[in-house]
Amino acid sequence: MRSKQKSGKSYKLPFIFAFAAFVALAYAVVNLVTMQVEIAQKSAEYDALSEKLYELRTENELLERYTSDEYKMGYVEEIAREELDYSYSDEKIYYFIPTN
Repeated sequence: MRSKQKSGKSYKLPFIFAFAAFVALAYAVVNLVTMQVEIAQKSAEYDALSEKLYELRTENELLERYTSDEYKMGYVEEIAREELDYSYSDEKIYYFIPTN
């Protein structure tokens, strides 16, 4: 009878280790898949933020151009010429009138 008990215990012990190893492996696989999904989500989020950053930098450069002194003087000159009909004293202005 003792030989049966020893052999029964010896079968339970490797089974418990095998089951524990299977559980650990399953946990590792689930954790790996979860991390891959999270990496894909973060990568998509990074791409979206990079695109938004590029757009904001482009807009910022445009706004900096609008606030520069060169642009202000050009804008003032354009308003003076188009709306107020001003010109430089040494400048000749030619108007083309279409004929019908």
